[in-house]
Amino acid sequence: MFTADNVIFGYKFNKLSFTVPTPSLTDNTQDPPVTGRFFAGNTGFGENIMLTSIAFNFTTTETQKLTISWGDGFFGEIDLVVGTNTLARNEHEYTDGINEHTIVFSFEKPKAISAINTLNVNVGDIISEDLKKFTGLESLVFGNRSGIQEFPADLSTLTNLKNLSVLDSDIPKIDDSIFSLPLEKLSFRNSIDFSITEASDSLERLAEFVFLEELNFAGTKLTEFPVNFINRNRLVSLTIGENNEFTILPINIPISVTSLSLEGKSPDLTSYENFDRLVNLERLFLDGTFDNVNLAIGNELASCELLKTISYRRDSVSVLASTNAIVNNLFNFIVTRANAVISTGGSNKFRDMTITMLSVNNGNNRPSGTYQAPKGFEKNVSNGTPANELEIVYCFVENYGHTWTVGDGTSTFNTQTFSPS
Repeated sequence: MFTADNVIFGYKFNKLSFTVPTPSLTDNTQDPPVTGRFFAGNTGFGENIMLTSIAFNFTTTETQKLTISWGDGFFGEIDLVVGTNTLARNEHEYTDGINEHTIVFSFEKPKAISAINTLNVNVGDIISEDLKKFTGLESLVFGNRSGIQEFPADLSTLTNLKNLSVLDSDIPKIDDSIFSLPLEKLSFRNSIDFSITEASDSLERLAEFVFLEELNFAGTKLTEFPVNFINRNRLVSLTIGENNEFTILPINIPISVTSLSLEGKSPDLTSYENFDRLVNLERLFLDGTFDNVNLAIGNELASCELLKTISYRRDSVSVLASTNAIVNNLFNFIVTRANAVISTGGSNKFRDMTITMLSVNNGNNRPSGTYQAPKGFEKNVSNGTPANELEIVYCFVENYGHTWTVGDGTSTFNTQTFSPS
């Protein structure tokens, strides 16, 4: 159908189709649906009913025209500038009363598109074969609700693609075509089920991504990485968790990892087993990962001597009991297992750390008490006898050089930061 240089009937036609969830229309007329969905503004009936943030971002290395078929018989044309271009939320107004539309983007110079980023866009069950024409792509991100089930069989033309991220899809396995890509960043968050045999079999090939530096397999029902993956010494950032079914940390995580994020973990981890392998760990992000009230920090974490940042997020600090337990657990760990000597000389492990407690739950990320020196406190000599959790935080800050960010106690979103004097 295409002639040389992708010219059809005298026009360049290099297209990608996207579908987007459509909010309920204020008009109740039941019109026949069309294939796909798109929404980019209000319905024309006097009320803006955009319920979610819908975004299209296209990055181009050359100026070019973007032609858009809005799926209702209207077309638009946008001049893309060099850099990232964001489609305005009110770029088009639908007035036909139909609650589903197909949108088609036609690019004048697809080879100059270096990044495509969508949010809350249903990309469609099968990604268009036209994706192969975008040979300059370096980053491809399909955000929330992308709904992908299948990739094109051959993506070997995407020799520059380093970042592939797919969220909220139903992919049966790591597709064979993806292993041909020189990926440095890969995310299949909430998009694949590794408890299914086909997906589990494809997981065995994970080590073939020899350039991989960042990996996000949260929400994939992962239990363990393949044995050969442990040798991937380029990997520095790993995100796992949510419905991943392990209750102890997977053993085959490469020791090169410096940043580990355990997101919304369910079920909880039952111990700190296998953390002692991560001797290069610098940053740890936890979201409801442990039962902090009933589980103390284990000896295994003492091997992570390079650890400088711990961020407790959302479910980790959703109730005050958890927040206070975290403070006490860290205090017991640091003064008894890690660095009992308060004086400024000697080992610096677990000193100069940054601890953050980030929550949206009514200030439950603020430890109890008053931020002040405990009775008997003496800087660089003694922690005294802390009477509450914020007095413990004072000891961390003044005797161990920590910086702590907690809720300010007055607002759901406001925080307060304590730094060494």
